[in-house]
Amino acid sequence: MKYRYCCLFFFFSLGSSISGSLLAQEQLTSFKAPVEQAVRHNKGMQNAYLENQKVALEREEVKGKFLPTVSLHGGYGYLNSSVDLDLPTHHLPITGFNLFEGSQRSNLSTQVALAGVTAKQVIFSGLQITNGQKALEQKFIAQSLMQEAGRDQIAQEVLFSFDQLMLLREVDVLIADSEKRLNKEHQKVVKAIDNGLAIPYDRDKLKLAMLELENKKAEVESNRELLYYKLQELTGLDKAELETVVYPLSEIVLALDEATVMNRKELQALEASQKAYDFALKKEKGGKLPLVFAFGSVSYLNAFDSHFTLKDIGQVGDVKMKTNHLQLAPNYAVGIGMKWNVFEGKTHKSAIERAKLDIQINENKLEDTKEKLSLLQRKTRADYELGLKKIGVNQQQVAIAKNNLHLASRQFEEGLSDVTERLEAENEFYKQSLGYYSQILNQRNAVTELLKANGNLYDTITR
Repeated sequence: MKYRYCCLFFFFSLGSSISGSLLAQEQLTSFKAPVEQAVRHNKGMQNAYLENQKVALEREEVKGKFLPTVSLHGGYGYLNSSVDLDLPTHHLPITGFNLFEGSQRSNLSTQVALAGVTAKQVIFSGLQITNGQKALEQKFIAQSLMQEAGRDQIAQEVLFSFDQLMLLREVDVLIADSEKRLNKEHQKVVKAIDNGLAIPYDRDKLKLAMLELENKKAEVESNRELLYYKLQELTGLDKAELETVVYPLSEIVLALDEATVMNRKELQALEASQKAYDFALKKEKGGKLPLVFAFGSVSYLNAFDSHFTLKDIGQVGDVKMKTNHLQLAPNYAVGIGMKWNVFEGKTHKSAIERAKLDIQINENKLEDTKEKLSLLQRKTRADYELGLKKIGVNQQQVAIAKNNLHLASRQFEEGLSDVTERLEAENEFYKQSLGYYSQILNQRNAVTELLKANGNLYDTITR
């Protein structure tokens, strides 16, 4: 009869568990709102996004090097200069004069105003700009993927915190049921003492057990407050909003073929980084080629209020001249220029070697990451399958403990066992029930580890 009862209880529990598993699998999508809110609220994710925007700006800056640069210049100045010019003397036979005899001294003063516009544009950069732009595009992709990789960890923290809260709800039920049973036994013992059928020792043992339950209730409430505080920090949501999330704590059964498809963003980020380093190497090699650019300018120059004095000119003496202005406008200049760094020591060669080393380092990181993730895939899958098997064992343990509790309660009521045996059965049932729900918690955590190991946790929740 006892065996039949245990089997019925086990199959009932197993059926309920399978039904709960289907619901639990759907529950992953019910976490979409708090998980997305946690990702938005996370300061690390916000900073990662801002850092990536800096790369986007850098990319646009490099892209802009193909655009023309236009500069305006202008100025005003005053010039005052003394000149001492000594030319070879020339004798004029007809007149008998000597031309340029001795040194000629003069003085010049003028005011100068100038203005102009100059434009330059790169025509050919040795593909340095093009490859540099492509390298930054791949760097932007790599950093975006690394930012997305952080979402799985945040999602797991949110799920595990909620699961712990649901475990505490189950503990509340276990404590309440145990408290109800012990209170009933306590009342029976008190009446039995009044009738001389029991001793105060039995009553005190039951009272101690009930006080122990009060301690457990206080611990549960304290842990619950800490978990809600943690979730408030993670999501930025109010406690009242978090308290609306309630669900049965049951195991999650995954479609392994879909769940184990490798989608780790870290791998994709390293692959994008590899492309970025390849373009960076091409950029450095392009430094051997010349830089060709076009230029053009329009300018205006005006020298006004100019005074020029030739001193000691024979019998004439000082000769003074004045101009109202000397204007050169507009002045046009258009052309093509080239800059070719033929030799720069070892600067260019070292830059190429560094780029090659970066490629090799990233290749090693990529291979190492693939190997570690392959091992992690196997481990998390094994943990997931082990978790399901352990739940089956825990269900049988709970069924046996419940049956023993039922028998111990009847035997104590009939006086066939003492209070110590009754409390041992009560504690054993509580222990096995708590172990069962704790194993469900561990199994759900193994599910999130499996999904996270393959990079599918956040996508599974939010799809």
